[in-house]
Amino acid sequence: MVAIDSWMGELAGKLTARFGSRLLFLGLQGSYGRGEATQDSDIDVVTVLDRVELPDLDAYRAVVREMPEGEKACGFLCGAAELKSWPRYDLLAVARDTRDVYGTLAELLPSFDQGDVAEAAAVGASGLYHAAVHTYLYADREGWPGFLREAHKGAFFTLRALRELRTGENVRAKRDLLPLLEGDEREILAYSLSPTDEPLEDVFARLVRWSAAAMAEAKGWESRS
Repeated sequence: MVAIDSWMGELAGKLTARFGSRLLFLGLQGSYGRGEATQDSDIDVVTVLDRVELPDLDAYRAVVREMPEGEKACGFLCGAAELKSWPRYDLLAVARDTRDVYGTLAELLPSFDQGDVAEAAAVGASGLYHAAVHTYLYADREGWPGFLREAHKGAFFTLRALRELRTGENVRAKRDLLPLLEGDEREILAYSLSPTDEPLEDVFARLVRWSAAAMAEAKGWESRS
């Protein structure tokens, strides 16, 4: 596995050498940022420059490719102006899942309120509901296991937003959120950590049931904001 702290430190040095004061922020999110990485995990890097033009993307790609295991790098890159124009519910996910490495992300972002968290939960839940129903209806059964793995992986972010709505607490890691959940929510997150061999129809039924309930709950929170 990548020694992520030293890897990110090396990347910060290379990007600073290339972009200088134009580099406003560098951070880490995803499984490495949450301490849940495996040998196969991508390295989800968050980068903010003062502006981004096509030559900047070329230069950034060249720097990343020079890094050891640079082929694992992915993530979010934008300019400062674009960051200010980004949909708030999407920015919320970036804020909640990013660990600062160089600079401070919070200084570049707006403050968030309960309405933003509710919207993030609603968007996440509705996307999962639509994808689950569409896949069950129209996708070949051979593709179901792969879809369910990815859908449950994405459900974590909605579960986390719902937890924040209820308690004000942002729980960064799956292993920390799991013992705080019960019922369908606990089963959804547990499946994302270790898929079971239960009938796929049962997994779909639970995912559809939970995402519908999550949408309704998020809608209720939005009405209070």
